[in-house]
Amino acid sequence: MQSRRRIILTNIVLMGVLAALATGIAIGVQSTLSSRIGSMIGNFKTGVLMNAIGGLIATLIFITLLIIKGKGFWQTPGTALVMLIVAGAFGILIVTGVSFSIQKAGVAVGLATLILGEMVLSVIVDAKGWAGAPPIPITWPRILGLFVIAAGIYLLLPKKG
Repeated sequence: MQSRRRIILTNIVLMGVLAALATGIAIGVQSTLSSRIGSMIGNFKTGVLMNAIGGLIATLIFITLLIIKGKGFWQTPGTALVMLIVAGAFGILIVTGVSFSIQKAGVAVGLATLILGEMVLSVIVDAKGWAGAPPIPITWPRILGLFVIAAGIYLLLPKKG
C-alpha cells in the first residue's frame, strides 16, 4: 500500500513538472513574441493589447462554458473577484515588463531574471504560507538556490568581445 501511494505521488509530481515545463515553453514563446511586437508598436501598447486580446479569447471561453455549464458554475466570492482584478492588472504590467526587458537584455537573461524575481518572492510567500500551503521555512539551501540562479544569470549575460 505504501509503495502504491509513493508511485501515485511520484506520478502527480511528474505531471506537475511536465506541466511546468510546457508552461515555461509557452512563456518563452509569448515573451519572444511580446518583445518583437513591443519593438514594433511599443511596450505599453503591447501589454495592453495582448491582455485585451487574451480577454476576448477568455470571454469566448466564458460564454461557451456559461452555455454548457450554466451560470452557477461561475459564482465567485467577492474576495476572489477582487484578487482577480488585481491579478489581471498585474498581467498588463507583466507583459509590458517582459516586452521591455527582453528587448534590452535578450531572451535568456530576461527570462532567467524574471524567474529569479519570481523565486525571491516565492521563497517569502512559502515562508509565510500566504499561498495556502503550510509554511516552508527559509533555509540556507533555499537561499543558496537563489544565489545559484543569480550566478546562472551572470553566466548568461552577453560578454563584450
